[in-house]
Amino acid sequence: MSFAGPEDRILPAPALSGHVSGVELLDYDAVPGLSPAGGAPGSMLLLHGFGGDKSQLRPLGDALCPAGSVAVHPSLRSHGDSHQPDWGYSVLDFSADLHRIADILPDEVHLVGYSYGGLVAAVSAVTWGASRVRSLVVIDQSFDAHPALHVADEWAEGSLLRWTYDFGHLPDLLERLGIPVLVLAGTDSGNILAGERERLSGRSGGMLRLETIRGSHADCYRNTEEIASVMRAFYRDHFAGISGVSVISGIPENGNGNGNGEKEKSA
Repeated sequence: MSFAGPEDRILPAPALSGHVSGVELLDYDAVPGLSPAGGAPGSMLLLHGFGGDKSQLRPLGDALCPAGSVAVHPSLRSHGDSHQPDWGYSVLDFSADLHRIADILPDEVHLVGYSYGGLVAAVSAVTWGASRVRSLVVIDQSFDAHPALHVADEWAEGSLLRWTYDFGHLPDLLERLGIPVLVLAGTDSGNILAGERERLSGRSGGMLRLETIRGSHADCYRNTEEIASVMRAFYRDHFAGISGVSVISGIPENGNGNGNGEKEKSA
């Protein structure tokens, strides 16, 4: 694992790190929150899209993760410095990779995912439940099947398992679990089609909100200020009275370390 700089708060190494089984774990950055109150209500786990890496959503984490919390930015499998298996590119495989490092994450996290990372985040939220995942933000990712988008290239397995299967039941499961969901759709993106947008925006119960943001699918995530503003409003609505500070167990609020007066080293 790696960290973005000497100022970063270091999390403990995952239990499976260096395990004799040879399990390969994701590379990630763990970044201490610096945002004043009014951002996210606690620690964040931010997942990039296909072709990106752990740095893709770093500006968003920096803008929203509050002091006393941590933003964790993994590089998903076959991205950045993470492992590159020959096969295993179902959304379930990507989610399982996160599960393998979940023991180092804070007890509660606010999940954010862009593009395919949004689908991985949604599956992970359903798997971990509301006691672990306090909220979910999906940036420009459809839950519907779109077989016409499947391309038989070097990503054929992942493309097939994504676009030919319908994940439209995930919002129902997330609502039943009590996890608030914000879906952001790019104004110039064709990823979330009009029919799906209508269904999502028409959901009752108040647990899922659909908002539009500027840009195409390829660049909408770059609108950090706009996205952060919409997310702040979402957090305020669902976490009224929460200060936005979540101290990580074993790590003091005013510095880096492992809670024993020793500075942690990167794994």
